[in-house]
Amino acid sequence: MFRNRKFPKNLSDFLEHGLQFSVEVRQRKKTAPLPGYGWYPYDSLSALSTIAELISPVFDEIAESIMNAPAADVGCADGDFAMLLARWGADVDAIDYAPNNFNRMRGVDALGLLLNLPIRKFSLDLDSRCDLPRENYGFTLFLGTLYHLKNPYYVLEKLAFHTRWCVLSTRIAQVTPKTRAPIDNEPVAYLADGREIADDATNYWIFSASGLLRILQRTRWAIAGVKRIGCQSDSDPIHPEADERMFVLLKSRVRYPELQVRPLDGWYEPEQDSWRWTAKRFSLEVVLPLEQPVMGFSLSINVPEGVAEDTQSITVSCSIRGERVGSATYEAPGPVEFTGKFPPFAAHEPILRLEFCVNSSFGVPSGDLRELGICVPLLDFTQKNTHRIPFRVF
Repeated sequence: MFRNRKFPKNLSDFLEHGLQFSVEVRQRKKTAPLPGYGWYPYDSLSALSTIAELISPVFDEIAESIMNAPAADVGCADGDFAMLLARWGADVDAIDYAPNNFNRMRGVDALGLLLNLPIRKFSLDLDSRCDLPRENYGFTLFLGTLYHLKNPYYVLEKLAFHTRWCVLSTRIAQVTPKTRAPIDNEPVAYLADGREIADDATNYWIFSASGLLRILQRTRWAIAGVKRIGCQSDSDPIHPEADERMFVLLKSRVRYPELQVRPLDGWYEPEQDSWRWTAKRFSLEVVLPLEQPVMGFSLSINVPEGVAEDTQSITVSCSIRGERVGSATYEAPGPVEFTGKFPPFAAHEPILRLEFCVNSSFGVPSGDLRELGICVPLLDFTQKNTHRIPFRVF
């Protein structure tokens, strides 16, 4: 369990303290060489800023997961990130496969002693259908490891059963290395020859961006954020100068199988803890319940009092990826149910973004300078997974 309350209070502290720790780790490694194999030659903590950007919208949720359950650094190299989480008081497992680790995981032991940080170290062959050290993790880092695995589908699905949140990074490619065939928008992966990538026989599958998102969706993950870094044009699987990486923030649909709803753009703050106004354009992020067939959705709304005369009306419409999925016109004020039908592709989308548009001519309350769309009644506080938004699926 969480040993103390050192974890950063906000994203700014997370990044500031993390960067300070990164400097400390580099200095420690520089002044204390690791005999024999040497330290892992790459700066694992250089990904800190990218990770901070990814987790920004859900920082409080991830912080709570780390404070209340163990964390894991899978494919940990020297365990730099594991040490950072341990410095913040987390209970951390550093996991790698010693025979394939750069220094046979001696770096994890040495760094832990240098920093006086207690972590648990495990050597596991993830391709061998092994069991993870614990059943439940709140947060897992899975950086730069996926393309070193023969069986990525198995490992990704296994992690979805064992952790709530995961930050994954892996190499991706926009074109094939020889014919330069474009693959960025195709759900495919390139299988490397034995020594084709950096003379390293442990490199296997380099996914296209679409391929990576497809396999993540099919292995029970909801994709909460994506960031691409490195080569931005014609990245390929093998050339060093064409190296592109994708970082993905993942939320386990096994651990969160229920409907999840989050307000995005165009929402005003709650009023009297009972309702929220929207702007005339507003959006919702929706993760459909796992393994439950759904056909449509409804959103409870209140048509404003301004729609009281025969000449006035309000039209609400909704689109998903530019496709109209529902529309209704209301000519009288009061509570109503706006309904829509999911398009066929929705069942295969990890996260849906519903874009609403309100077309109306009613007046706003005196002195209110906001652009008002519709009024949404709020559910009680037990509805955490929907942020109290009265949205349901059927």
